[in-house]
Amino acid sequence: MNPSSDTPQDRDTLRERIIGMGETSVHKSYYPLLQQRLAELERFRALIDETHDIILVVKAPGHTCVEANHAGSAQLGYPPAQLTGKEISALVAPEKRGQFNVFLSRAAETGAQEKIETTLCSAQGRMIPAELSIHFVTIDQQSYGVIVARDISERLRYERTLVATQKKLNLINSLTRNDIKSQVFIIRAYLDVLRQIARHPEETAILEKLAATTNDIQNHIELAENYQKLGIHNPKWQNFPEVLLYAISHLPPIPVTRLTRMDHLEILSDPLLEKGLTHLMEFLYAHGGMAVPVLISHVEEENSLSITFEKAGAGIPADQRESVFVWAPAKTSGPNLFFIKEILDMTGISIAETGDAETLRFIIRVPKDGYRFRT
Repeated sequence: MNPSSDTPQDRDTLRERIIGMGETSVHKSYYPLLQQRLAELERFRALIDETHDIILVVKAPGHTCVEANHAGSAQLGYPPAQLTGKEISALVAPEKRGQFNVFLSRAAETGAQEKIETTLCSAQGRMIPAELSIHFVTIDQQSYGVIVARDISERLRYERTLVATQKKLNLINSLTRNDIKSQVFIIRAYLDVLRQIARHPEETAILEKLAATTNDIQNHIELAENYQKLGIHNPKWQNFPEVLLYAISHLPPIPVTRLTRMDHLEILSDPLLEKGLTHLMEFLYAHGGMAVPVLISHVEEENSLSITFEKAGAGIPADQRESVFVWAPAKTSGPNLFFIKEILDMTGISIAETGDAETLRFIIRVPKDGYRFRT
């Protein structure tokens, strides 16, 4: 048999052409696209490695780590080779693993992005408070979870400092208010004595003005105390008709007519909702006469629920409607609607005055996720 006439160099060139390697490849037309994709992957990898957040890719089932960025390796204290193949729950503090596994299973089942705050444990045993988000994706019929974890140690430290400072401020405010209340009580006692010994109408008139000013001081102190409590406790679901009934109970008898049934209506609001509704009903009580009923109704709209309080009487001019919800230090008497607006704002509920020259009409608008009907 005659030996092959092809030289080794020719054979290598032919091989490169067939399998797609080299400048003479028959698949050379794919080279630019391939190089572009590789460059994109390199840029993406560099971007992932530059972020300060921990990024882990886990494989399901089993939830073992198959990929980690530089921040994940550095903050968790594991070389990349040790992180690969490690069960992801082993990176969570032992007391948090049960909660984390439930979170992981729910995310895998729903396919939706899930978030949780937990504690990670580094290779050196350092506990890392972290906020985690995970989203499962399918690649080549294989499910992977992409976990992004952010160290929240600094945020928690600021929060603790803020809470401690707030407690100190609340304490000094409480002590100051109590001292002022005690002094106001003493002033009232002296005013009562002076009323009994006053001999002239002018003296009595001056004492009445002093008593009214003292009452205003007391009211301002109580408003400041209530406002300080705003937002301290989490919002809660409250039966609106019951809260309204309790609010009215603090006032003189007010005729109220419900135009629609709202027995099972609940709204999500700050626990101070009752005090806010007391201010609103007091405002309505003070306008239009005590015998005129307040008409209350509600209507469910596409994305919200509107609750209307209406009363016949002198309306509020259009250019003054916003001012009834603004804190006015110069105003020394009468109800103030600043407080109820602040309470409702805590959970995204709005209130507006929409009456006319002969009608007072306040509309409370509750967003879709802020109300429900319980049977």
